[in-house]
Amino acid sequence: MNNHVDKIPFGKTVLTALFIGIITTMICLGFNIGFRMLTFYGPSDFINVSSIIFIVNILVLVAGITYYAFKTWAKRGDLIYILIVLAVIVFCIWKTVGIHRFANLKQNHQFIELLIGITIIIGIAALSIPYFFNRKKLVDIYYEPEV
Repeated sequence: MNNHVDKIPFGKTVLTALFIGIITTMICLGFNIGFRMLTFYGPSDFINVSSIIFIVNILVLVAGITYYAFKTWAKRGDLIYILIVLAVIVFCIWKTVGIHRFANLKQNHQFIELLIGITIIIGIAALSIPYFFNRKKLVDIYYEPEV
């Protein structure tokens, strides 16, 4: 018996994640362009426009579905979700620091900086899902349950 949880619509969670994913994609693209212009970092075989557009949206959507799972299955789902996302962000940054993609140390360092920046942006987006989900005025922008 699951009395402690209010039933939340799956669609609201997915639309919240997609809304945040679109915003995050634009921020990541701006960060990518700005970083490349400031540092003159050239290689784009791994981090490029296509990979940012698809991967950022998929990751934020998966974060939204994960948030839905924690919110519906646990009494303190928001807190559990935030703690797990923080742990994943720290783990990803920790593993990114050890990457050796290029023989050129300058390019390797710039690649790590770019990837860590994008990881932090995506992490902040994943952490903002509970905030956007629980704010009625923001949710009303993209979700209308009476359709």
